[in-house]
Amino acid sequence: MNFKKIASLLALSAAFASSSALADDQAVNFVGLTAEFDSIGTVLAGGNDVITFNGLASGTYDFVLSLSGQYTTLTSLSLNNVVGTAYSGGKFLFAGVEGTGTTPFVLTLNGFTTAGKPSIYSGELSVTAVPEPESYALMLAGLAAVGFVARRRKA
Repeated sequence: MNFKKIASLLALSAAFASSSALADDQAVNFVGLTAEFDSIGTVLAGGNDVITFNGLASGTYDFVLSLSGQYTTLTSLSLNNVVGTAYSGGKFLFAGVEGTGTTPFVLTLNGFTTAGKPSIYSGELSVTAVPEPESYALMLAGLAAVGFVARRRKA
């Protein structure tokens, strides 16, 4: 009987630990090489929102993220530990970050909202695949082979 109580308490505490009680975190899927997102629930509840981007093949990508919102102030934002820049002017917010990173992409927004105002944000993450070094080596080997064949035909 005590074992059942202990097991249920452990399960309950694990559920609370894995849930994001403070932030309205979300997961967004890529459509092609672009992922669009909007704020959900309570914006920056507890001071931060975390957005995870899914659906890309493993690898290295160049990325550009743009974000805009209203009645929201960001104290910091980062995508895969690359720090971005945010500008607030009146009720408007504009932010962005660009760089190179590997999958999965995780955006962390820290900040606060204007009390009593309808705080929202939305944005877009675009990525471009970065060629692996092996791709460059294969391309150079192919060019060398074409050059060798062309020189041999001349002679």
